[in-house]
This record gives sequence, C-alpha cells and structure tokens, in this order.
Amino acid sequence: MENYQYVIIGGGLAGGKAIEGIRERDGKGRIALVTAEPHRPYERPPLSKKYLRGEQDQEKVYVAEAGYYDDPSITLLTATEVTEIDPEAHTLVLEGAQLDSDNREMTYDKLLLATGGRPRRLPIPGNELENVFTLRTIEDSANIRAAAGPGKTSLILGGSFIGSEVAASLSMIGTDVTMIFPEGRLFERVMPPEMSEWLHMIYASRNIRIHPQVTAERFFGNAAVERATLSNGAMPTIDLVVMGVGIELNTQLAEQAELEVRDDDKAVLVNRQLQTSHPDIYAAGDIAAWPDETFGKRLRVEHWDVARNQGMLAGRNMAGAGEPYTTLPYFFSDLFDLSFDVWGDLSSWDETVRRGELETRNFAFYYFADGKLAGVLAMGRPDEESKPMQKLVRARPSYEDVAKPLSDESVNLSDLLGS
Repeated sequence: MENYQYVIIGGGLAGGKAIEGIRERDGKGRIALVTAEPHRPYERPPLSKKYLRGEQDQEKVYVAEAGYYDDPSITLLTATEVTEIDPEAHTLVLEGAQLDSDNREMTYDKLLLATGGRPRRLPIPGNELENVFTLRTIEDSANIRAAAGPGKTSLILGGSFIGSEVAASLSMIGTDVTMIFPEGRLFERVMPPEMSEWLHMIYASRNIRIHPQVTAERFFGNAAVERATLSNGAMPTIDLVVMGVGIELNTQLAEQAELEVRDDDKAVLVNRQLQTSHPDIYAAGDIAAWPDETFGKRLRVEHWDVARNQGMLAGRNMAGAGEPYTTLPYFFSDLFDLSFDVWGDLSSWDETVRRGELETRNFAFYYFADGKLAGVLAMGRPDEESKPMQKLVRARPSYEDVAKPLSDESVNLSDLLGS
C-alpha cells in the first residue's frame, strides 16, 4: 500500500492548482492526484468557447504541460476512481483498469476533495439518442463540434452561462441555433431586464432564435436525434441538442466519509481554511461551501476563479500554511466579441444601478440586496475603475448612500469608498 503526504481527488482546475499550492510550501512531499477522466488536469471554460470553436488546441486546455507530472514525487492516476474513503484510517480504495491488486489502496496524511460536478441530463423522452449532448468534458466539447458546423441545426436547452456560451460558439462556426429555456428571459437570475433584452437583440442579430418559457417535451430519431417536440407546439428538425442546465455535485464520497454536507445541494461545508468537518480532509471548487467574510454567509460558486484560488489555497494549507480564504468571488463570460466580469454575490438581489451605456458596450451594473451593495457586473469599463469597484463591493455601502453617484460617470468611484 502506497503512502502519500498529499492526495487530491479530482482532475479539474482546483485539483491541478492544488499541486502548485503544495509545492509552494513543500518541495519534496509525495503527491498523488486521482482523476476518473483519462486526462491530466484541465480547465473547463474553453470547452464552451475557443476549444469548442476549434480556435484552441487541446494542449492549451490543460492546467500544466505533461512534463510537469514527470516529477518522481508526483503520481498522476488517470481513468481511476476513488470508491471509498476511511477518514480515521486515512485510507482510500481505488478502482481502475491500470491498477493491479497491490495498488488498489493508498494512505494519505492530507486529502483534498475537488470532485466538481456532473452535468444534469433532463429526463426527456428520447434523451438517449445520439447527438443529445451535455457539456462537461473535453470529449463532450469535441463531440459537439463534430456534430455541428455549417448546414447543421442545433437546439440549446438553457438560457444561462453554458447554454448562452454554447449558442454563441455554435453560431460562430456556422450552426443554425435555437435556444429555449423555462425562464422569462436570458440570464434571468443574474442580469437585470434591460441587459437581458440587450443581449436578446444581439443574439437575434446573429440569427439565433430565442424562445423564453419554452421547454422540450420529446426528442425523436432513429439512432441520432432528428426532431423535437416543444411545449409551444413547435416540432423543429434538428441535428443536435445541447443541455446546458446546470450540474449536480459529486459529493457522494464526502457523504460516504460522513463529512458534513449541506442538506439542499449536498455541498461540502468547509471552514475558512477550506477544511471539512474532518481536519485532514479539505474541499475546493464547485463542491465547497465556505463562510464568506464579505457577505457573512456561506457561498458556493461554480466558476473558474474560485476553483483556481481555492485549489491553490487548499494545497498551501494542506502543507501547513493555515491561511483563510478571503478572495472576493469573481467570474467572467465571453459571448461573441463581448466579455464581462462579475465581482460579488449575485445569488440574490433586489435592484440595480447602471453606470455607462449598453449601446457603447461600456457599462457596469451595481447590484443591491436588502439595501446593501452585493456585486457588480462590468463590461468595457476603464481600467482605473476595476480596483475601486471591487473595494466598493467589499465595503457593501447602502443603496441610499451610493445609488445616485454610482450612476454619474463624472463621480470618481474612489470618492465613494468612504460612504
């Protein structure tokens, strides 16, 4: 039975960055990274963007070059699953075709769960047909690209990030695109109505048909999908379907190990150092719900920046750093030639204040929840506004103190930090 000072379960960005975090503190400790996928750790944002469009080759998707894992103190086990954790004995049970009978268990001193999630596959009759896709892996993205292209017709389920990014990318490679979703507008949960309407016009200008409050009822075809029945009575002919309707968390191992998880979404509860309810087991990325100091509540964020920063910090803390996670939540998205950044917590908000103009693609929306600033979504704003807007979100000023000056571009954001 092999013993490692550090074991990481999960081959996404959080798991990959955890190795870097460990190495910042411990240059020699033995590390094992176990991933169920056949790849070394990689990033997921390109899968709905440049990699999907064929603008970025597969090597650019990986967190580190292949040679990085040639270090004799690093063991990378791909196509391997952890089936059981014994927190008290500090042992793992492994399953994988490459393992012999002597290598199906390992022991650890510190363990990181960075298991992410799996895409939801809606229980629609016909969803087992070929070319009905979800998007989470390199293979998913490559298969969608192979099925798409000029002359092909696609149906996208979902009007938030994955659905909208995939719709934009497929349109850019010549695919005919229809989007449907049950909400009343694009990005309903994270964008104010005027921004949703603006994006709707941009998508329409790219010949993407958007049908809010419409769902798919059935898919038809012999082997591959050929047609769908929609809740509005339409029966479009299609060559592929992409379901971009969120993920379910891979926290079965955490539950099996009797770690503390949240009731509603099964997120793994961690402290400010990203430790779970067992002090030798850490969690990072999509599955981790941490106590956020800015908002005074637990947050869980499914985005690149959180996975990157939490992976690095978890690695450092496994190696003894003992540092709290205090990074302000951040994410970004690219739609066609549009890019926007978001800082803060947009999970709940009551009203927004706009600074700048949508038509110029130079604006920011400031979000307020219960009368306090909760976050900001920015596109094309001057560089000198970036740090002040983040500091404002951390300061959480009241709506009545800052709403009017925020909308006035002649007011310097830095002047509002004392409000």
